[in-house]
Amino acid sequence: MTVHSKEWRQAGGEVERVAALTIEYNLRIIGVCDESTNIGKRDAFLAALAYTNLHRRIELADQLVKWVKIYDTGLHVTTATSKTDQSGVGAAEFIEDREDLQLVRRARAWLSVLHELGAAGPNQPLFRALTRGGNLAPRTHATKRGEHMKGGSLNERLQHLAAKAGIPYIEGKKVSAHSWRAGANTDMIEAGVPLADRNRRGRWADGSTTADTVYDRRHQAGKGDPLRKVPLYGGPETS
Repeated sequence: MTVHSKEWRQAGGEVERVAALTIEYNLRIIGVCDESTNIGKRDAFLAALAYTNLHRRIELADQLVKWVKIYDTGLHVTTATSKTDQSGVGAAEFIEDREDLQLVRRARAWLSVLHELGAAGPNQPLFRALTRGGNLAPRTHATKRGEHMKGGSLNERLQHLAAKAGIPYIEGKKVSAHSWRAGANTDMIEAGVPLADRNRRGRWADGSTTADTVYDRRHQAGKGDPLRKVPLYGGPETS
C-alpha cells in the first residue's frame, strides 16, 4: 500500500490538507500586523514574501539577508535549497511589486529594523525571533538552529495572526505555513497561469503535477458537474 493510499484510508477517503491563504485572506493576515512596531514590520513582510514566492516554512526560516535584493519595482529572491533541490543549486526569482502586498515597502521597512538591531549582515538570517519589545530574542540555547528561527516558530506565528484575523480555519481546514503556498498557487490557477510557470515559482520539479493535484484548494470549482448533462426528470437537458 502506498503512503498516499494509507493516508487516504486513514482520513476516511480524504487526505487532510491545510487551508489556502489566497490573496484576500493573506491581506487580512497582514491587516492585523501593527506595522508601527518591529514585530509588525517583520510579520507583514513575512506574509507578503511567503505568499509571493510560495515559500515552504523551512525555506523561510533558512533565508539569508543576502538572498533578498530590493529594487524599486520588486525583489530578486534566491532560495538556496529546497525540497526538490537537494544539491543546493538554488532558484532565483524576480518578484514584481504589487500595490496590495507592497512587497518593496515592507522589505525595506524590515531590513531597516535589522540594521538598527545590528543584524543585517549578508550571512545573517532574514527573519529573526524578537522579544515583545521588538529586540532580538536571546538564542543562547538554540544550538541546532543558531540565529535562525525554527520552521515551527514561523508556523506558530502565522497561526497566531490567523486567529487574530478571525480565520484560524478556512473552509474547515486549518491555517498553517503551507497555506501561503497553497493560496498563491490556487490564485494563479484561477488566473490561468500555466503549470510550468507555477512549478518554477513554487520550486516544484519540472513536469510535476503536484501544484494541480495537491495545492489546488478550489476543489476543481468551475469544471462543471457531469451529472448536469442528465435531463431533469420530466424536463429538458440543462446546459
